[in-house]
Amino acid sequence: MERAEWLKQMRGKAEKLYDHLSPQYWVEFGLYPDETHREYLRKFLERLAPHGSLLSAGCGAGRYDGKLLAAGHRVLGIDQSEGMLERARQHFPAVHYRKLGLQEMDFWEEFEGAICLDALEHVCPEDYPGILRRFREALKPDGLLYFTLDLADANQLQAAYQRAKARGLPVVLGEVVDELDAAYEKSLGMLLVPGQLADKAVYHYYPGVERVRIWIEQAGLAIEAEGTGDGYEHFVVRRN
Repeated sequence: MERAEWLKQMRGKAEKLYDHLSPQYWVEFGLYPDETHREYLRKFLERLAPHGSLLSAGCGAGRYDGKLLAAGHRVLGIDQSEGMLERARQHFPAVHYRKLGLQEMDFWEEFEGAICLDALEHVCPEDYPGILRRFREALKPDGLLYFTLDLADANQLQAAYQRAKARGLPVVLGEVVDELDAAYEKSLGMLLVPGQLADKAVYHYYPGVERVRIWIEQAGLAIEAEGTGDGYEHFVVRRN
């Protein structure tokens, strides 16, 4: 299978999986540790003027949208999973939600700030730099973006790459998909999916911190705050 078609399938499976998982989000998946996320969300909000317009991209079920509202901002949440958006609407009726993937963002200087938390790990390397550029375009001059980069062990990534290549999959180093097909089918057959199984059932890509720093600069963004915690690298960046 050609890589472009395979990536299209991976994205379609991710959407279907998150639709399937959405009823249990606030029961299980909304409870994972996020102390560092909250710390950097505070850093992000402290840098914003009051009463701004914010984008919550890849918002899922709206885990952090309430904090944006509580800080006095207007919020637009976008996600490619309609199931997750339905859960978000139930919890945060004051937020406007729209079904839209990160790759399809078409905003132009509309937001003082944007967040994208725990979502970019599902984006392939072909799309990642362009999404950062789309974030820059969505921000007003001097606007801020807070996003997270999922971290993974280099040896584990190499092992996953070798297993996927042995199966004939059109992967690049950093992608973890070697158990995806079996976990995906099993997950869709379950009403309640364990978190560990759900994680294996969706496409992941781990580009590494140095590569993302390069993409940030190339996108016309500048790092204001960065740190590690909760298994992620956290970036607060400003539009140049």
